[in-house]
Parts: sequence; structure tokens; C-alpha cells
Amino acid sequence: MDSLLISANDKLSRYNKKEYEYKTLAAEIENNKTIYQQDIEALPTKILSREGVNEYFKKIEELVLVIDESEKKYQADGIALEKESEAISDNYNKLNEFRFQKNKQLAELKQEVVDRLALELSSPSSIKNISINSTAVCTRFQSINDCLNDNENIIITNAKKTDPFLNERSVLLSYKVVDASMNMNGELSYSARMSFKPSYNRKIESMLNEKFGLKSAMLTLLSNVNADWYIDGNKVGSGKKLVHEVTLGRHGILASYNLLDQSSIEIVESNGQYTYTFPGQTSVLLPQPKEKAKPVAKEKAKEKAKDVQIPMKKPAVKPKAVVSKEKQQSEEERGYLYFMGIEPDSKSQQESFIK
Repeated sequence: MDSLLISANDKLSRYNKKEYEYKTLAAEIENNKTIYQQDIEALPTKILSREGVNEYFKKIEELVLVIDESEKKYQADGIALEKESEAISDNYNKLNEFRFQKNKQLAELKQEVVDRLALELSSPSSIKNISINSTAVCTRFQSINDCLNDNENIIITNAKKTDPFLNERSVLLSYKVVDASMNMNGELSYSARMSFKPSYNRKIESMLNEKFGLKSAMLTLLSNVNADWYIDGNKVGSGKKLVHEVTLGRHGILASYNLLDQSSIEIVESNGQYTYTFPGQTSVLLPQPKEKAKPVAKEKAKEKAKDVQIPMKKPAVKPKAVVSKEKQQSEEERGYLYFMGIEPDSKSQQESFIK
């Protein structure tokens, strides 16, 4: 890939030099045409003066030939530059495709590592033991136990920072101070042991990206309309589906359609798909994102939960009695209150609810 990139950059440098010469030739042609026009305007005066008319005509003739030759060269150079530009563009497209496929393979390999780590970390036997030796500042009048109690949260926080598999949300399983001593200035030296439940977090994500050499990611942007897409304020394309490469890190994504906007701030750490739906527009079936399997699973679980009908205990059917409309309406209201989950205030009210 490096040799292809070097070759493409060399061709681009030569192309830029030729393009500069091409623009210079265009400026030269325009300048000669201006001189020609001035000579033509001055021609009647020169003829009337009857001095050096032949030489003047010869000068104009030579200028016309120079302009004609320059224009032919300009046209030929333009065609050659266009073909060269297409060739360079094809080379860079091949390089981008090669890089995309390489990043895709690396991302797939990384995902395999992530899945294996997630499986191992989810095991009940997965525990991270941390030993920490450090100091804390206390007052001279504090006891060792009081100082340790006051600094317990700080000690635990510092311990979490020592291991990449721990973060601020890691669950503390055990905590024990093994040894502690305090000098006359109130400086406490301590040794503590802790156990945490490890988890996959952004620190591990960053480490894996560095190990695999992943510096960018491919974003697939989806919408139910032909939206205009902007990333970090720059327009990157239009359509219902757009694939765009971004550097890893925080990015602002915006989809715009008929003066309506859908946007979000995303921390991009790997290839991902993001969907922006515009209400009231004709919806289309959008592919589910692979990188966001967990949120999709949650949404499906919610939809299934909505479809599940919870069986309710129905009261035994009793023979209907002839009642007045007012009484019937009152009983229906009480039944509705019971259905809505309002607790009866008394036994008689409970009986009236379930009748």
C-alpha cells in the first residue's frame, strides 16, 4: 500500500506542475489577444502615417500565429490533463478501497477480540484484585481509622485508575486496609487490597484501536428520506444512505431535510451505523446496525413486551339485574376505577368495585 501511495503522490505532484503551466499558458494567450486587439485598433492610424506599415502587418501576422499555436497547445494540454486527472482519481479510489478493506478486516478482527473479552469479563469468576500503596494527608488530631474512613472514596477511586479494565462505574466487591501508619505531620501511609468486577470500557477500546492501528472508522448514515448529511458542520453528501470515513473521536452528525434537522453528538470508536428518521415522511425499511446490536435488542425487547397481553383475573359472571341508567353508570365508573388500580378505602367499597 505504501508503494502505491508514493506512486500516486508522485503522479499528483507532476499533475499539479502541469496544471500550473496550463493556467500560465491560458494567461499568456489572453495577454497576446489583448495585444492583438490593441494592434488592430491602432492599425488605421499606422496605415495613415504610411510609416513601417509592412513591418506592422508582419508583427500582427506573427502574433496571430503565436496565438493560434498556443490555443492548439492549450486544447491538447487540457485533454491530456483531464485524462491524467481521471487516472490519478482512479488510483486514489483504489487506494481508498484498499484502505477501507484493510480497516474493515482489522475492525472485524478487533470485534472478535472484543466479543471474547466481553464473554470472559461477564463470567462470575472474573474478578480484578488490586493492591495499592499510597499516602493521604490527615490532620494531627485525626486517628488513623478516622483518616482512612475520610479518604476511603479517594483510595477506591485511585485504585480504579491503576487498571484499564476498571472505570468509575466498576463495582467494588471487597475492600480491606492491610497496613497503615501516620507520622507526626499527619501524613498517612497505607496499604490496601480491593476486588472489583472488571468490565469492557473506553480505555480498553482506545488500547485496542492503538494496537490494531485503527485511526479512522466508516460511518453508515441512514434515513427514511433523501437527507443532506453534515459531519462537524461540513456537508459530506445526500441520500437515504451514505457511507463516510471519519477519524476516531467525537463528531457532530446532522441530517437535514426540508428545513427539518436531526442531529446527535457521537463518540466514534469503531465502524458504526446511525439512523435519523423524519416524522411524517414515507418510511422505508432500514437495515439494522450491526455495531449497535445491544440497543437494537433492547428496542426489540420493548416491542415484544408491548405485544404481550398480561392476563387479568376476571370476576365470575353473575346474572344481570335490572338497574337504572344512573346506577349502571355509577357501577361502570367504580369498575373503571378498580381497573385503573385505585385501591378501595373500605370493604364495602371493595365489594362495589368488583361487582
